[in-house]
Amino acid sequence: MERNLKVRAVVTSVKNLGDIHKSVSLFSPELGLIYATIYGGRKGKKSSLASLFSVGDFQVYYNPVKNEYSITEEDNLFLPQNISLDILSTYTASYFCETVTRIKTDTPDQVYNLLVSALLALEKSPESHRKILIDYTWKLLNISGTAADLTECPSCSRRLPEDEVLYFSTSLMTPVCRACSDTDSIVLLPGSRKYLIYTQNMSFEEALSVQLYETAQERLTQTLLRYINAFCRYPLKTISSGML
Repeated sequence: MERNLKVRAVVTSVKNLGDIHKSVSLFSPELGLIYATIYGGRKGKKSSLASLFSVGDFQVYYNPVKNEYSITEEDNLFLPQNISLDILSTYTASYFCETVTRIKTDTPDQVYNLLVSALLALEKSPESHRKILIDYTWKLLNISGTAADLTECPSCSRRLPEDEVLYFSTSLMTPVCRACSDTDSIVLLPGSRKYLIYTQNMSFEEALSVQLYETAQERLTQTLLRYINAFCRYPLKTISSGML
């Protein structure tokens, strides 16, 4: 591997490392998730490097002996302003970043593009955080290959009527008919299922333009959060916070 790299990435977390340095996680379309140190990053000129939720081109040095990355420079491409002004938007952006660190994928470029699109949408319309979360989560589940088509039960292959309520199989990690479910903690109502089917093959941006009433958004948000929590096998911190 090259020692000096130029990496385009989203900053998904920032932590203090002692009194002087910072530790950050980056999600890039080529490398996926990597962790890097900014030496002297808590003070002076380097303190502005790698702001949380920002997107940039990073100059990264790879130390093969220690098997670690360090960041020396950054060219900012997107530096959010509105997200940090609203606590719900901040938690939503944190949720986006946490999910990409927890879901393994063979297509990090697709996940990266989705993450950037979601952060840009949230920066533009922080008041639409719930709708953005819905479309982001559903698209992420599709990219990861865990989203069923919702028109037939993946367990018994029975064709599902439009007005049927779906439940969940923890063994298959997908919605199923009531007879094939093993939990009633995740319920997908007919209206929500219709929306997910309708937007399943749309791009993230196209799905955002499809209207979904506030009450339906609230129900579908909770369903998808339970869905992705089950898929990740243990609770996401952002979901456990109760802020979403």
